[in-house]
Amino acid sequence: MDQSSSAPRMIGESANFLEMQEHISIVAPLNKPVLIVGERGTGKELVAARLHFLSRRWEQSFLKINCAAMSE
Repeated sequence: MDQSSSAPRMIGESANFLEMQEHISIVAPLNKPVLIVGERGTGKELVAARLHFLSRRWEQSFLKINCAAMSE
């Protein structure tokens, strides 16, 4: 488990990055599951941590799970 008291830092200026940040801000307060997909090394874990930090559950622990490492 990883619990952090500050928001994960995400730095960028491109239109795509800013659009992603906007989507995160819109989705984070919703009590709905979110599927984050992307290539290795694209920041999926940072997006998940940011979603958690901006959610209503931000005071609870953020649990990281590598689904690719799990067996079926």
